[in-house]
Amino acid sequence: MFALTAALALLPQNDPAALHAELARLVDLPAAAARERAAEELAQRGLASVASWTAACRTFGTFAPMEPGPARHKVGLAVLDAVEPTELFLFVPKNYDPARPHPLLLWGHGAGGTGAPEYRRWEEVADRIGLLVLAPSEYGTQPGYGFTRRERQAQLAALRWARRLVNVDENAVFVGGCSRGGHLAWDLALRFPDLFAGALPCIGGPRMQLGEQNNLRYLENVVHLPIRDLQGAHDDPLLLVNLRLAFARLQKLGAKDAVLHEFPDLGHDFDLAAVDWAEFFQRRRDPARERVVRVAADPAEASAFWVAITGFDGKVAVDVAPQVNPATWDRLDEAGRRAVLLDRLGERTARLSVVHRGQGRFVAEGKGVRSFVLRLPEG
Repeated sequence: MFALTAALALLPQNDPAALHAELARLVDLPAAAARERAAEELAQRGLASVASWTAACRTFGTFAPMEPGPARHKVGLAVLDAVEPTELFLFVPKNYDPARPHPLLLWGHGAGGTGAPEYRRWEEVADRIGLLVLAPSEYGTQPGYGFTRRERQAQLAALRWARRLVNVDENAVFVGGCSRGGHLAWDLALRFPDLFAGALPCIGGPRMQLGEQNNLRYLENVVHLPIRDLQGAHDDPLLLVNLRLAFARLQKLGAKDAVLHEFPDLGHDFDLAAVDWAEFFQRRRDPARERVVRVAADPAEASAFWVAITGFDGKVAVDVAPQVNPATWDRLDEAGRRAVLLDRLGERTARLSVVHRGQGRFVAEGKGVRSFVLRLPEG
């Protein structure tokens, strides 16, 4: 909303219904670049004042009553350059009120499964606290999670669809999943950390593999994010190495609300009863954070909250092969090797930290950053 308000900053006043119609046309465009262009074009038309546009944004969306319980929706989602016919399963709690924003959990299913049964894990707590649960079925043929841009954009497209159908609190969107969905939840949170109020990945983890799939290098992006990770201690050894490394680094970076629950008697399994979920889902995203840190290597994933990196220096790259002294490498165990690789990848990753000191004063520190912008709200 901050970016949209800024883009529309020069417009004089007009009818709220007409402004809502313009917003609907803009936000329903499938591609982020197209939405940005449309906002810029709209800003040149002189339709409304900043105050009118801000009010229109805050009251945007007309939502009809929904039948409580689970429902299957077949939707054509615009994902990158294709339209994917996708099964979306949406659970609506008994106390859903279309006039009131509700928290939403975006939940990923396991390998080879669908989103159909996933609401059962959350039905009791969802009905109790008014939580919407969105569980898309994976459109692709790969049974597991491939850590690809298409998969990520498909999930975000599903989220956009749900936010136009039901009244979602934009500051109370949570991301989670089981197994394949746990990998997906980590991937989305690390790359799009400003979208979510919390993450709850189960028996899935971040990826250390070199190249596009690697997302552990973006770990600092989620230092602010509440995380509850549920994991059997006898699961895949490399998954456990990555998770333990991630949480050790998060603690070192100063994370205040990130918890790894390891179950000593379980393998590829977990126990949801380990967490008070009604309490967890009370957390809310703060879009006006006083300090924002963005770590990135991909220009398409370089913004968070009110900060955006617009240019990297030559050292920053997604696909890199760090060099490590062979003698040092041979002395290390698997955990040590991954820690060294993570440090080397950090040298090829951009980092921008911006702090608002009050009264319009900002202090920025950057590494690997050529340029950046601040997307600020009115005032």
